[in-house]
Amino acid sequence: MAYSAAALLALASQCAPGVAPQTVLAIIQTESSGEQFALNVNGGRQPAPQNKAADAVATARRYVAAGYTVDLGLGPINSRNMRWLGLTWQTVFDPCTNVAALARVLTTNYNAVKAGRDPQTALRVALSMYNTGSQTRGFSNGYVTKVVGNAGVADTGVPYLETLPPVAPPATSDLRELLTSENTAIQTPAAQPRPAPPPKWNVFERAAYDRETQMLAEIERSSI
Repeated sequence: MAYSAAALLALASQCAPGVAPQTVLAIIQTESSGEQFALNVNGGRQPAPQNKAADAVATARRYVAAGYTVDLGLGPINSRNMRWLGLTWQTVFDPCTNVAALARVLTTNYNAVKAGRDPQTALRVALSMYNTGSQTRGFSNGYVTKVVGNAGVADTGVPYLETLPPVAPPATSDLRELLTSENTAIQTPAAQPRPAPPPKWNVFERAAYDRETQMLAEIERSSI
């Protein structure tokens, strides 16, 4: 079951507070379409969609044992990065843990490239690195443009090596004011009507549905 945009924004605010929620949402929409157990095998045949953690872990571990790297979960997180991020097979598909790891990777990339670049350019380079590990390939393969588009910002199409118009530096060194700050007309994506809850016997999908219900309730309480 895919998380709704509203639930993902709540998850981002709770688990990745140092990054603008819309930026986290844009990455997740580009990478996994909000599927908690998403798997992407790099250079290999793609597995069938997974519906529960145990199956996703077993499938991913088979591919890793065969020499592939696998992108895991909402973020997604590449299997090669699990160790330095402190993730295990038991935690990598947990939504909050996965999103927190997404933010850590993005922030690490950003801090590595921000010197000498304006914040918007640095963020785009960090997005390229998030996708490919390269400061340039995420531009040439269209990934950066997709993420920026999913954030609701019309990208300039200017290569990162060229100078973009100056922008005011963010008030803090985190990523909360980047990407979405360049378009004040961005609105939080409208929540789609929620489907009926899965039957109680479907414990995994029902648990995911109940977690989303709890997050939405927390958003409503915080806005009062």
